[in-house]
Amino acid sequence: MEQKSHVKLLMYAGTLFLVVLSVLAIVGTIFLTKGSQRYDENTISVSGTAEVNSAPDIANFSFTVKETSKTNKEAQDVISEKVSTILDGLEELGIKEKDIKTQSYTIYPKYEYVRVEREQEVAVDGTIYFPGNDRQRVQTGFDVSQNVSLKLRDFDQVGTVLELLAETGVENLNGPNFDIEDPEALQEEAREEAIDDAKDKAKRLAKDLGVKLGDVVSFNENKGGWYPQPYARMELQAVSFDMEDSFAPELPTGENTISSNVTITYTIK
Repeated sequence: MEQKSHVKLLMYAGTLFLVVLSVLAIVGTIFLTKGSQRYDENTISVSGTAEVNSAPDIANFSFTVKETSKTNKEAQDVISEKVSTILDGLEELGIKEKDIKTQSYTIYPKYEYVRVEREQEVAVDGTIYFPGNDRQRVQTGFDVSQNVSLKLRDFDQVGTVLELLAETGVENLNGPNFDIEDPEALQEEAREEAIDDAKDKAKRLAKDLGVKLGDVVSFNENKGGWYPQPYARMELQAVSFDMEDSFAPELPTGENTISSNVTITYTIK
């Protein structure tokens, strides 16, 4: 009997404990809800936007030097000679080593299907070959390629660089792509102007509502991408590219626009 009473007492205690926890949870939820309602009722949010324009200060290039030979060494020797010629030409232009970077260097065996004479036969794996099945995959050499990126700071040298790369026989030439080397500095400038814009709006809105601004309780920023604006044009010197008639390409450098959109939430008094 005493053991049964003890068990019942434990069950009652456990039930009471669960009830107390449930009540505390409900009360806490009510207080949190009321608190958030009071927060929403006593705040004001404003948005500010700004854009910063800047001319690009670098021109980016990327290209591939590729060679196929019977042996790996032959292909690498040709690659080394071509890249050395490009580096010498860039050095004569005063381009620094830090602005020239190898992105990748790959070596792959090259295979081809060649015709072979064979009678009907059975391979080790049980495959039956017929006289009409006269193609066999064999290695014929190596494909070696080196991908290089180049950063050019003097736009007047763009034409000379294009001519040097064309004469060397590079592949997959991409560029010039006009860009800003340090966009973060412009992003910070745009953010500051957007914050000032939001502050001015908040002050005017508070005056119209007849309230006073309190502390900032939240801040959010949406960074905008940059995009070119065709404000400037640049004429390059003649570049032959192994054509009969040389030409002078016109490459717009434009301006880059970086934007910022911020949202500031204040308490109001």
